[in-house]
Amino acid sequence: MAYRNPDYDPNWQERHDAHALARDRAQQEAIGLIEAGQMPSDAYAHAHARWQDHDAVCKAALTTSQHETVQDYAAWLFRSAPPDRSDHDVGVFVPVVDFEELRTMEEATAAWSRIHNLVEEAVNDQRCSLPIGQPEGMVAFEDATSPNLTRNWREFTPRELYPGGAAGTAGVWTLMTVDAQVDSWHVCFTHRWGSPGISVTNAIERLATAVYREASAIAAQPSSGRVGPGFRIGRLLGRKPALLDPGRFHFYDHTPPAPSGGWREDFSWVALRFENGEFKNPEWQHYQVIPHVIQSARFELARNATYSCDMTQAVIADQRAGLLG
Repeated sequence: MAYRNPDYDPNWQERHDAHALARDRAQQEAIGLIEAGQMPSDAYAHAHARWQDHDAVCKAALTTSQHETVQDYAAWLFRSAPPDRSDHDVGVFVPVVDFEELRTMEEATAAWSRIHNLVEEAVNDQRCSLPIGQPEGMVAFEDATSPNLTRNWREFTPRELYPGGAAGTAGVWTLMTVDAQVDSWHVCFTHRWGSPGISVTNAIERLATAVYREASAIAAQPSSGRVGPGFRIGRLLGRKPALLDPGRFHFYDHTPPAPSGGWREDFSWVALRFENGEFKNPEWQHYQVIPHVIQSARFELARNATYSCDMTQAVIADQRAGLLG
Protein backbone atom coordinates (compact mmCIF):
# COMPACT_ATOMS: atom_id res chain seq x y z
CA MET A 1 0.00 0.00 0.00
CA ALA A 2 1.26 3.46 -0.88
CA TYR A 3 0.89 6.35 1.55
CA ARG A 4 0.45 9.89 0.28
CA ASN A 5 3.14 12.48 0.87
CA PRO A 6 1.33 15.50 2.36
CA ASP A 7 4.04 17.84 1.05
CA TYR A 8 3.85 16.65 -2.54
CA ASP A 9 3.76 19.49 -5.08
CA PRO A 10 2.91 18.56 -8.69
CA ASN A 11 4.61 21.81 -9.73
CA TRP A 12 7.78 21.08 -7.80
CA GLN A 13 10.02 21.29 -10.89
CA GLU A 14 8.91 24.81 -11.81
CA ARG A 15 9.22 25.87 -8.18
CA HIS A 16 12.70 24.38 -7.95
CA ASP A 17 13.91 26.01 -11.17
CA ALA A 18 12.62 29.46 -10.21
CA HIS A 19 14.30 29.36 -6.82
CA ALA A 20 17.48 27.89 -8.29
CA LEU A 21 17.73 30.90 -10.63
CA ALA A 22 17.14 33.32 -7.74
CA ARG A 23 19.66 31.41 -5.61
CA ASP A 24 22.34 31.70 -8.28
CA ARG A 25 21.73 35.44 -8.64
CA ALA A 26 22.03 35.95 -4.87
CA GLN A 27 25.22 33.90 -4.85
CA GLN A 28 26.76 35.99 -7.63
CA GLU A 29 25.78 39.16 -5.79
CA ALA A 30 27.40 37.90 -2.59
CA ILE A 31 30.59 36.94 -4.47
CA GLY A 32 30.75 40.40 -6.03
CA LEU A 33 30.45 42.05 -2.61
CA ILE A 34 33.23 39.83 -1.24
CA GLU A 35 35.51 40.76 -4.14
CA ALA A 36 34.74 44.42 -3.48
CA GLY A 37 35.74 44.06 0.14
CA GLN A 38 32.19 44.51 1.41
CA MET A 39 31.72 41.18 3.12
CA PRO A 40 31.05 42.71 6.57
CA SER A 41 28.15 44.81 5.26
CA ASP A 42 24.35 44.75 5.37
CA ALA A 43 24.23 44.27 1.60
CA TYR A 44 26.32 41.11 1.83
CA ALA A 45 24.28 39.80 4.79
CA HIS A 46 21.05 40.29 2.83
CA ALA A 47 22.45 38.61 -0.29
CA HIS A 48 23.73 35.68 1.70
CA ALA A 49 20.39 35.30 3.52
CA ARG A 50 18.53 35.27 0.17
CA TRP A 51 20.92 32.59 -1.11
CA GLN A 52 20.23 30.43 1.97
CA ASP A 53 16.44 30.85 1.65
CA HIS A 54 16.32 29.96 -2.05
CA ASP A 55 18.72 27.06 -1.56
CA ALA A 56 16.51 25.63 1.20
CA VAL A 57 13.49 25.71 -1.14
CA CYS A 58 15.49 23.96 -3.87
CA LYS A 59 16.57 21.20 -1.50
CA ALA A 60 13.04 20.75 -0.18
CA ALA A 61 11.73 20.40 -3.73
CA LEU A 62 14.25 17.67 -4.52
CA THR A 63 14.06 15.77 -1.25
CA THR A 64 10.37 16.15 -0.38
CA SER A 65 8.02 17.92 -2.77
CA GLN A 66 8.77 15.85 -5.88
CA HIS A 67 7.65 12.56 -4.29
CA GLU A 68 3.95 11.79 -4.58
CA THR A 69 4.06 8.98 -2.02
CA VAL A 70 6.14 7.95 0.96
CA GLN A 71 7.20 4.85 -0.98
CA ASP A 72 8.46 7.03 -3.87
CA TYR A 73 10.51 9.03 -1.40
CA ALA A 74 11.96 5.93 0.27
CA ALA A 75 12.96 4.41 -3.07
CA TRP A 76 14.59 7.69 -4.14
CA LEU A 77 16.42 8.09 -0.82
CA PHE A 78 17.89 4.58 -0.78
CA ARG A 79 18.75 4.80 -4.48
CA SER A 80 20.39 8.23 -4.41
CA ALA A 81 22.29 7.71 -1.14
CA PRO A 82 22.67 3.96 -0.53
CA PRO A 83 24.04 3.21 2.95
CA ASP A 84 26.64 0.84 1.51
CA ARG A 85 27.83 3.12 -1.31
CA SER A 86 31.49 3.04 -0.21
CA ASP A 87 31.56 -0.30 1.52
CA HIS A 88 31.22 -2.94 -1.19
CA ASP A 89 34.85 -3.98 -0.78
CA VAL A 90 34.28 -5.31 2.73
CA GLY A 91 31.18 -7.35 1.89
CA VAL A 92 28.81 -5.85 4.45
CA PHE A 93 25.29 -7.20 4.34
CA VAL A 94 22.68 -4.44 4.05
CA PRO A 95 19.33 -5.32 5.70
CA VAL A 96 16.28 -5.02 3.45
CA VAL A 97 13.66 -2.39 4.24
CA ASP A 98 10.05 -3.06 3.27
CA PHE A 99 8.98 0.28 1.82
CA GLU A 100 5.33 -0.77 1.91
CA GLU A 101 5.44 -0.70 5.72
CA LEU A 102 6.53 2.95 5.82
CA ARG A 103 3.62 5.30 6.43
CA THR A 104 5.24 8.72 6.85
CA MET A 105 8.17 10.62 5.42
CA GLU A 106 9.72 10.66 8.88
CA GLU A 107 9.55 6.86 9.08
CA ALA A 108 11.30 6.56 5.72
CA THR A 109 14.07 8.92 6.79
CA ALA A 110 14.47 7.10 10.11
CA ALA A 111 14.68 3.76 8.30
CA TRP A 112 17.45 5.05 6.05
CA SER A 113 19.34 6.48 9.02
CA ARG A 114 19.01 3.24 10.97
CA ILE A 115 20.31 1.12 8.09
CA HIS A 116 23.09 3.59 7.39
CA ASN A 117 24.25 3.44 11.02
CA LEU A 118 24.08 -0.36 11.09
CA VAL A 119 26.19 -0.62 7.95
CA GLU A 120 28.66 1.97 9.21
CA GLU A 121 29.14 0.06 12.47
CA ALA A 122 29.46 -3.26 10.63
CA VAL A 123 32.10 -1.82 8.31
CA ASN A 124 34.01 -0.44 11.26
CA ASP A 125 33.75 -3.79 13.03
CA GLN A 126 35.21 -5.61 10.05
CA ARG A 127 38.07 -3.17 9.64
CA CYS A 128 38.95 -2.93 13.33
CA SER A 129 38.26 -6.47 14.59
CA LEU A 130 40.81 -9.07 15.58
CA PRO A 131 41.01 -12.15 13.37
CA ILE A 132 39.11 -15.13 14.76
CA GLY A 133 41.27 -17.87 16.19
CA GLN A 134 42.14 -19.77 19.33
CA PRO A 135 45.12 -18.23 21.16
CA GLU A 136 48.00 -20.64 21.55
CA GLY A 137 47.63 -22.78 24.66
CA MET A 138 44.07 -21.62 25.44
CA VAL A 139 41.52 -24.37 25.94
CA ALA A 140 38.69 -22.12 27.16
CA PHE A 141 36.06 -20.53 24.91
CA GLU A 142 36.65 -23.12 22.20
CA ASP A 143 33.30 -24.91 22.05
CA ALA A 144 30.23 -22.72 21.63
CA THR A 145 27.95 -25.72 22.17
CA SER A 146 29.45 -26.75 25.49
CA PRO A 147 26.88 -27.05 28.31
CA ASN A 148 29.51 -25.50 30.60
CA LEU A 149 29.60 -22.26 28.60
CA THR A 150 27.31 -19.38 29.56
CA ARG A 151 26.98 -15.89 28.15
CA ASN A 152 24.78 -13.19 29.64
CA TRP A 153 24.60 -9.46 30.24
CA ARG A 154 25.26 -8.38 33.78
CA GLU A 155 25.23 -5.09 35.65
CA PHE A 156 27.65 -4.93 38.58
CA THR A 157 26.39 -2.27 40.96
CA PRO A 158 28.71 0.06 42.90
CA ARG A 159 27.84 -1.83 46.08
CA GLU A 160 28.94 -5.12 44.51
CA LEU A 161 32.21 -3.60 43.33
CA TYR A 162 32.95 -1.71 46.54
CA PRO A 163 31.24 -3.67 49.34
CA GLY A 164 33.43 -2.32 52.12
CA GLY A 165 33.77 1.33 51.28
CA ALA A 166 32.46 4.33 49.41
CA ALA A 167 30.56 2.81 46.51
CA GLY A 168 30.01 5.96 44.47
CA THR A 169 27.38 5.97 41.75
CA ALA A 170 29.08 4.24 38.80
CA GLY A 171 28.80 0.51 38.23
CA VAL A 172 29.81 -1.67 35.29
CA TRP A 173 27.57 -3.01 32.55
CA THR A 174 29.26 -5.95 30.86
CA LEU A 175 28.68 -9.11 28.87
CA MET A 176 30.05 -12.05 30.85
CA THR A 177 31.19 -15.21 29.08
CA VAL A 178 32.04 -18.02 31.49
CA ASP A 179 33.59 -21.34 30.51
CA ALA A 180 33.94 -23.99 33.24
CA GLN A 181 36.80 -26.32 32.51
CA VAL A 182 37.57 -29.49 34.48
CA ASP A 183 39.55 -27.68 37.17
CA SER A 184 39.11 -23.98 36.48
CA TRP A 185 36.76 -21.16 35.59
CA HIS A 186 37.47 -18.81 32.71
CA VAL A 187 35.54 -15.53 32.90
CA CYS A 188 35.61 -12.90 30.13
CA PHE A 189 34.20 -9.41 30.63
CA THR A 190 33.21 -7.62 27.42
CA HIS A 191 33.06 -3.83 27.50
CA ARG A 192 29.85 -2.20 26.32
CA TRP A 193 30.44 1.02 24.38
CA GLY A 194 28.05 3.79 25.39
CA SER A 195 27.57 2.44 28.88
CA PRO A 196 27.33 5.22 31.49
CA GLY A 197 29.35 3.17 33.99
CA ILE A 198 33.03 2.36 34.44
CA SER A 199 34.84 0.54 31.66
CA VAL A 200 35.72 -3.13 32.11
CA THR A 201 39.42 -2.33 31.81
CA ASN A 202 39.34 0.27 34.58
CA ALA A 203 37.43 -2.04 36.94
CA ILE A 204 38.86 -5.46 36.05
CA GLU A 205 40.20 -6.26 39.53
CA ARG A 206 36.90 -5.18 41.12
CA LEU A 207 34.93 -7.31 38.69
CA ALA A 208 37.14 -10.33 39.34
CA THR A 209 36.80 -9.90 43.09
CA ALA A 210 33.01 -9.51 42.86
CA VAL A 211 32.69 -12.71 40.82
CA TYR A 212 34.93 -14.63 43.24
CA ARG A 213 33.05 -13.39 46.33
CA GLU A 214 29.68 -14.18 44.80
CA ALA A 215 30.73 -17.68 43.79
CA SER A 216 32.22 -18.38 47.22
CA ALA A 217 29.14 -17.07 49.03
CA ILE A 218 26.78 -19.14 46.89
CA ALA A 219 28.93 -22.24 47.30
CA ALA A 220 28.63 -21.99 51.08
CA GLN A 221 24.83 -21.80 51.04
CA PRO A 222 22.70 -24.85 51.88
CA SER A 223 20.79 -26.51 49.07
CA SER A 224 17.69 -24.61 47.95
CA GLY A 225 16.17 -27.35 45.81
CA ARG A 226 15.96 -25.10 42.73
CA VAL A 227 17.35 -25.80 39.31
CA GLY A 228 18.99 -23.54 36.77
CA PRO A 229 21.16 -23.75 33.66
CA GLY A 230 24.83 -22.94 33.50
CA PHE A 231 28.29 -24.12 34.36
CA ARG A 232 29.17 -26.52 37.20
CA ILE A 233 30.78 -25.13 40.32
CA GLY A 234 30.63 -28.47 42.11
CA ARG A 235 33.47 -29.97 40.14
CA LEU A 236 35.80 -27.27 41.47
CA LEU A 237 34.76 -27.69 45.09
CA GLY A 238 34.40 -31.43 45.37
CA ARG A 239 31.72 -31.86 48.05
CA LYS A 240 32.93 -29.19 50.48
CA PRO A 241 31.03 -25.89 50.84
CA ALA A 242 34.33 -24.05 51.34
CA LEU A 243 35.95 -20.99 49.81
CA LEU A 244 36.94 -21.45 46.21
CA ASP A 245 40.62 -21.57 45.27
CA PRO A 246 41.26 -18.15 43.63
CA GLY A 247 43.99 -19.75 41.55
CA ARG A 248 41.31 -21.61 39.62
CA PHE A 249 39.80 -18.38 38.30
CA HIS A 250 41.12 -16.90 35.05
CA PHE A 251 39.91 -13.52 33.87
CA TYR A 252 39.86 -11.92 30.42
CA ASP A 253 39.21 -8.39 29.18
CA HIS A 254 37.46 -7.88 25.82
CA THR A 255 37.02 -4.45 24.25
CA PRO A 256 35.14 -4.53 20.90
CA PRO A 257 35.88 -1.95 18.20
CA ALA A 258 34.45 1.47 19.01
CA PRO A 259 31.24 2.03 16.99
CA SER A 260 32.51 5.36 15.67
CA GLY A 261 35.98 4.04 14.86
CA GLY A 262 39.31 4.97 16.34
CA TRP A 263 39.63 1.98 18.70
CA ARG A 264 40.62 -1.49 17.52
CA GLU A 265 39.35 -4.65 19.15
CA ASP A 266 41.37 -6.01 22.06
CA PHE A 267 41.26 -9.38 23.81
CA SER A 268 43.54 -10.02 26.76
CA TRP A 269 44.18 -12.42 29.58
CA VAL A 270 44.55 -10.46 32.82
CA ALA A 271 47.03 -11.76 35.38
CA LEU A 272 45.91 -10.83 38.92
CA ARG A 273 47.42 -11.34 42.37
CA PHE A 274 45.04 -12.50 45.10
CA GLU A 275 45.71 -10.87 48.46
CA ASN A 276 43.53 -10.34 51.55
CA GLY A 277 40.44 -11.63 49.79
CA GLU A 278 40.81 -9.42 46.72
CA PHE A 279 42.34 -9.57 43.26
CA LYS A 280 44.94 -6.85 42.67
CA ASN A 281 47.71 -5.63 40.37
CA PRO A 282 46.30 -6.48 36.93
CA GLU A 283 48.69 -7.13 34.07
CA TRP A 284 47.34 -7.56 30.55
CA GLN A 285 48.60 -10.14 28.07
CA HIS A 286 47.23 -9.10 24.69
CA TYR A 287 46.30 -11.75 22.13
CA GLN A 288 46.56 -11.33 18.37
CA VAL A 289 43.46 -13.45 17.72
CA ILE A 290 40.12 -13.90 19.47
CA PRO A 291 37.87 -16.96 19.92
CA HIS A 292 34.66 -16.81 17.92
CA VAL A 293 32.72 -17.51 21.13
CA ILE A 294 33.92 -14.20 22.57
CA GLN A 295 33.71 -12.05 19.47
CA SER A 296 30.20 -13.16 18.51
CA ALA A 297 28.64 -13.00 21.97
CA ARG A 298 27.57 -9.36 21.81
CA PHE A 299 25.79 -9.91 18.48
CA GLU A 300 24.06 -13.12 19.49
CA LEU A 301 22.87 -11.65 22.79
CA ALA A 302 22.11 -8.17 21.46
CA ARG A 303 18.36 -8.71 21.82
CA ASN A 304 18.66 -10.56 25.11
CA ALA A 305 20.21 -8.04 27.49
CA THR A 306 19.37 -8.96 31.07
CA TYR A 307 20.46 -8.12 34.57
CA SER A 308 20.45 -11.78 35.67
CA CYS A 309 23.51 -13.91 36.27
CA ASP A 310 23.62 -17.63 35.48
CA MET A 311 26.10 -18.20 38.29
CA THR A 312 23.43 -18.32 40.99
CA GLN A 313 21.24 -20.82 39.16
CA ALA A 314 24.24 -22.94 38.21
CA VAL A 315 25.35 -23.28 41.82
CA ILE A 316 21.80 -24.08 42.94
CA ALA A 317 21.67 -26.83 40.32
CA ASP A 318 24.87 -28.30 41.72
CA GLN A 319 23.49 -28.16 45.25
CA ARG A 320 20.38 -30.06 44.19
CA ALA A 321 22.58 -32.65 42.51
CA GLY A 322 24.36 -33.19 45.82
CA LEU A 323 27.72 -31.87 44.64
CA LEU A 324 28.01 -29.30 47.42
CA GLY A 325 27.00 -31.46 50.36
